[in-house]
Amino acid sequence: MATFLVKLRYYPGDPLEAIKVGDLEKIGKQYGMDISYEKIEKREMKNGMLMEDTMKGHIEDITQEVVTVVGDDEKSFTDSIRALYKKYRCPRTAYSLMGSNEAGRKISWALMETPGVGGWE
Repeated sequence: MATFLVKLRYYPGDPLEAIKVGDLEKIGKQYGMDISYEKIEKREMKNGMLMEDTMKGHIEDITQEVVTVVGDDEKSFTDSIRALYKKYRCPRTAYSLMGSNEAGRKISWALMETPGVGGWE
């Protein structure tokens, strides 16, 4: 049995609305997936603006919200990713799926590219 794992890396301005742990728990329960959340905040107020020097940091250390989805059932995994994209839209950078396994990345990427699913149309 394959395990599907994806790390959806949302950078400031990516999600349609604030990511809430309670919403993630509901989606995880609905589809039988283990969904976790991590917020990394490295921005600092400088001259009245929220700023961050990302050129000197590792991608895992810059400001972002990471939603990790893990499960063994392909249909349920796909449906949970679709639900997350519907609520928040998909993350959309070259690094948005970094840390995912191949099975999870393929499904998540395909849904990003499906018209009407990714949320950036």
